[in-house]
Amino acid sequence: MQSTSNRHQDKGFTMIEVMLAIAIIAIGLFAVMTLTTIVIKGNAHSKEVTVATTLAQDKIEYFKGIDYDNVSGTDTVYTDYYLKAIVEDNTPGVNTKTVTVIVYWNPGTTTSIHKVELKTIFAK
Repeated sequence: MQSTSNRHQDKGFTMIEVMLAIAIIAIGLFAVMTLTTIVIKGNAHSKEVTVATTLAQDKIEYFKGIDYDNVSGTDTVYTDYYLKAIVEDNTPGVNTKTVTVIVYWNPGTTTSIHKVELKTIFAK
């Protein structure tokens, strides 16, 4: 009887329990690391979109501050971004200009799939 009670009195973990616990922790850490990588990439992309949107908004604000007759298409190259402003005269009506500002990045050329496009209409 004494040997049976000693077996139930043993405290500790078997090797299988330890290995199972380590495997579960490793799977959890791998999932967290993968999620962290995805979040970091998402944050970087969000920053790029924010910068591109700000550059486009600034260009439109610039056009608002100048004379209607001086609003014309431009190309501007920044370190990682390429801004193209397209001005269409008499569109959608007479004495109006449709201004489209497109900002490309990664790479900062018109061949990039990453872009922000803003449009507005100016009237005389």
